[in-house]
Amino acid sequence: YLMDKEDDEMNYNLKQERKNKSDREKRIKTLEDLAEKLARTVERTKKSVTLEPMTAYERKIIHTRLQDSEFVKTYSIGENDRRRVVIAKK
Repeated sequence: YLMDKEDDEMNYNLKQERKNKSDREKRIKTLEDLAEKLARTVERTKKSVTLEPMTAYERKIIHTRLQDSEFVKTYSIGENDRRRVVIAKK
């Protein structure tokens, strides 16, 4: 009985880890797609776009995705949990 319970817990933990990894990968993809879309908007309109406040991890994803862009630059503004990314024309 104890072995079965331990096996069940281990299987549950593995499933949770896989789900968390999958969720994290989906979030990264969503943020990268958003960065690309907004970069095209900035390129087309020549106007800066300011995103909603994000965690440091999320901001890094945006900055990293656009760091090699010929047309836009990124920087963060605000403080603490109100920091947000600005995507601007180079």
